[in-house]
Amino acid sequence: MRKVIMFLFGNYKYLLYIVSISFLILILFIWYQIWKERVLFQLSQGSGIYNIIRGSHAIARAKQAMIVLSIILFGIVMLRPQWGEQVRQVTSEGSDLLIALDVSPSMLSMDVKPNRLARAKDAIRWIVDSLKGDRVGLILFSGDSFLMCPLTNDYAAFMMFLDSASPDSIYMKGTDIGSALRDAYRVFKDKKLTSRILVLITDGEDHEGSVEEAAKLFRESDVAVYTVGIGSASGEVIPLSVPGADPGEIKYVRDDDGNLVISRQNIQFLKKISGYTGGHYIDISNSLSGLHFILEIISDQHKNRYGTRVIKEPREQFQIFAFMLIMFLSAELMLNER
Repeated sequence: MRKVIMFLFGNYKYLLYIVSISFLILILFIWYQIWKERVLFQLSQGSGIYNIIRGSHAIARAKQAMIVLSIILFGIVMLRPQWGEQVRQVTSEGSDLLIALDVSPSMLSMDVKPNRLARAKDAIRWIVDSLKGDRVGLILFSGDSFLMCPLTNDYAAFMMFLDSASPDSIYMKGTDIGSALRDAYRVFKDKKLTSRILVLITDGEDHEGSVEEAAKLFRESDVAVYTVGIGSASGEVIPLSVPGADPGEIKYVRDDDGNLVISRQNIQFLKKISGYTGGHYIDISNSLSGLHFILEIISDQHKNRYGTRVIKEPREQFQIFAFMLIMFLSAELMLNER
């Protein structure tokens, strides 16, 4: 059976830009050649001196053709043509970062714009975009918790799980931070990892009171919990409707007496969790700059080696076209019209 050769472009995402730039350069060159011919003709006023100024017509056309081909080859080189196949061995290593995200209704409070949950997701995206080979997992918690995304270095898949996270992801409402900590501990315990980091992103409200017992598991396992707080100390009401709706149509959570429920960030509680486990507290209500500290911790961790794997990938062939480009430009420079 005859093998089919696949032809690909490594920079296919930029195809439109590269083709547009190359086409623009080509148009400018053609315009310049037309302009030059007109100027030379006007200078010679149609007399026989025109051929002397112009030089060899055949060589001029050859030089023009070489430049046109060079522009086309430049575009091809920038697109990085690939065909054939090469096999290489890849060693995967890095730290293991587990993120526990609070998706309780209080995270929809808008004391942080656009709301606490949206800011928390931005923080997670920023962290994941800065990772280099580390594995990351996601736990969602509210009145209950579950592992939304297991530890993986497939960041695109992780982002898909993150985007779908909302208060509707968990049926049981409320906030049970202890449940999230216990689920995170089970992930770390089952994997028997050495470089383990837990980032807990929440406003700090806890309705179950089982955090200290769960935090003790992390302290005994020598795993630090980094608490990331979000929300104001003064507090904010909790909307029931979808954020972005008409303000006049938004309803808010009320207690049994009909009073508005105010959600506040429990800073002291979050500091207590992080301090008890040897971690650190960071506030992202106004800025994400504090997250640099977490990235420094990750980079300083001893890296786990997840093993090696053999991967097949297209073979880069742009070098052929780059060599042809250099040859055409060199020949164009050496040719003399006169």
